[in-house]
Amino acid sequence: MGEKNIASHKTPAFDMSEEARALLHRLVQGDQVDGSEPGRAELAALGLAVHNPQYDRWGSADMWHAEQTALAEERAAIAHHLHRMDQLSELHSELRNAESSRGDGIEFLDGNELVTAAIMQAVDSARLQICTAHPQNRRPETLRAVVTSEIKLLQRGIALRTIYPDTARTRSAEQEWAAEVSKHGAAVRTLATDFERMILVDNKVAIISDHRGGTSANAAFKATHPGLLAFFRHIYDQQWERAEPWAGGRFLRNAETVTTGRSRRILNKLREGRTLKQIATELGVSLRTVNSDLNKLYEAVGVDTQFALGVWWSSEAAADERKLG
Repeated sequence: MGEKNIASHKTPAFDMSEEARALLHRLVQGDQVDGSEPGRAELAALGLAVHNPQYDRWGSADMWHAEQTALAEERAAIAHHLHRMDQLSELHSELRNAESSRGDGIEFLDGNELVTAAIMQAVDSARLQICTAHPQNRRPETLRAVVTSEIKLLQRGIALRTIYPDTARTRSAEQEWAAEVSKHGAAVRTLATDFERMILVDNKVAIISDHRGGTSANAAFKATHPGLLAFFRHIYDQQWERAEPWAGGRFLRNAETVTTGRSRRILNKLREGRTLKQIATELGVSLRTVNSDLNKLYEAVGVDTQFALGVWWSSEAAADERKLG
């Protein structure tokens, strides 16, 4: 019973009819059959049965030769399909890159090489201002490489504005970079919440990340349409207004305030009833960071509980702080 169940669940080695399979076993045993035998045509198509014209009979093919021939044909078919897949990918890549030819002011940049070339071209053409937003960490070697070129832009009279994540204040490479470019007139700010990565040049060119699924992680769009540029500039300005000025120090803040942009957001979210864990998730920081900001507020305000801190935040004494947003 057990052996029968096992046998019934076996998967056939190849998709072959029962007639052809039975006939194959006969041929392998040495039988010769005529052309009308059920399954003969199927075996011939697979190269497993060969015709003997002398006797007009069909017998078994050489199995080793049949196997090698069949495998070679399958490999050729796979290679053909792989080549077709490569051709299709190239075709669709060309179609995506041809989007700019429609004159709609949007160009798809498929890969880091094209993105880098577009950024360099846009920066080289700058005449008034370059606005950048970098939500991800940048490698120290990258920062060291760009600082010289950015100082040259500033010396040419081009205004430079840059937004970094708040965590940049804790990294020495970003501290050194921010301090150096700030000395030459760049405006740098940090933002505690998530923001969009983008580069805007003279309100003439915008390069933004591609958020569509299924494309390269390094893909982007280059926009030159006036309407799109105005929209991206509006987004950038909103991000800029929410960000805290930074000139390379670890915790630079206005000496007349006791809050930072992030601590004010924490206070507002506490007032809305959020938990500390929810606040950390929404701000994109660790729970430890949220608690650290609260401890600094306790010390600055002179309280030791969230309730007392909330009372202070709602009081007239904190009115000026609340206006900072």
